[in-house]
Amino acid sequence: MSNSQVILRYQVKNLYKRLLFIGREYPLGYSYFRPRLKKAFLKNRDLKNEDDIKKAIETGEYVYKGMSYNW
Repeated sequence: MSNSQVILRYQVKNLYKRLLFIGREYPLGYSYFRPRLKKAFLKNRDLKNEDDIKKAIETGEYVYKGMSYNW
């Protein structure tokens, strides 16, 4: 695994953990939030192109920032 792949993998895992943490405060509940988050990440698990992965990370960061400002 190349260095850039390791970095991207770390970023994805970190984003997932941060979204899970903030999802505990989700208005509809954690049990509603967690399966949807998992489904969203699994949808993108087959991405191979680094640009596509970076774009997906940026989208996730946007969602994270939006959620963190609401609570």
